Amino acid sequence: MTVHTRISPHRASRMTRRAFWRRYGRLEHERLEFKRTALRLHESVVAMAMGVGGVVLVGVADDRRLVGCAHDQATLDRIAHVAHETQVELVVRPLLVARVPLVAVVVPPVAGRIVTTPDGRILRRLGSFNQPLRGDAVARFVRARLEAA
Repeated sequence: MTVHTRISPHRASRMTRRAFWRRYGRLEHERLEFKRTALRLHESVVAMAMGVGGVVLVGVADDRRLVGCAHDQATLDRIAHVAHETQVELVVRPLLVARVPLVAVVVPPVAGRIVTTPDGRILRRLGSFNQPLRGDAVARFVRARLEAA
């Protein structure tokens, strides 16, 4: 299976800080995660893909400061690597919020198969946390996924 990272063909969506916070909200939840950099996306992608999907906003610190994330080759390569390793087709949308570059990584929900981290963990998004499944929860989750397919 070949997975592609789809990059929005348009220039960065421009918006004010106010419009940005109105659109996405200031609280992380099952469908929204803030990341300072694109270096540790695996867990969020897996957890969101195994749930209802979501958006990871890269360039936003945990304290809600817009620290920025360049729309450069290194960032796109890192996101493509995560898509390849998880086999989840991600959509990348560059944003420009009050002249601060950010990247929105849209994670679709994945049905009909299990998505794991590179080290084999199955994660679910609970509130603003990526939680590993353990013990019997793994078996119940896999059984429910197979029955739903």
